[in-house]
Amino acid sequence: MEPKEILIKCNNQIRTVPADDSYYIESSNRKVILYLKDETIEYYDKISELEELLKPNFFRIHKGYLINMKYVQQYHRTEVSMENGDTLPISKYKYQDFVKAYQAYCSEAEECL
Repeated sequence: MEPKEILIKCNNQIRTVPADDSYYIESSNRKVILYLKDETIEYYDKISELEELLKPNFFRIHKGYLINMKYVQQYHRTEVSMENGDTLPISKYKYQDFVKAYQAYCSEAEECL
């Protein structure tokens, strides 16, 4: 599968960011925030559109968070810890689906816990 890119329209500029460089995406007040290795980028977009674009390597663990499975360090019933040190809440309604999706991702990627 080809690596995906996220198209960002910000400050009258358009740029692309490899999806693989993003730890996770947060949705806040009609904006999304990309948490990358070296920077964070905030711009207007819909997290639901990004979710469709970035499946199956990303998973929506909460209405406000879309995480890159590649950077999951560990998870518990209520939270997911990412490799960059951030801990994000996981919705109790999404937990079972997340576990299934993460296991499926790990069986494909062979680089998980």
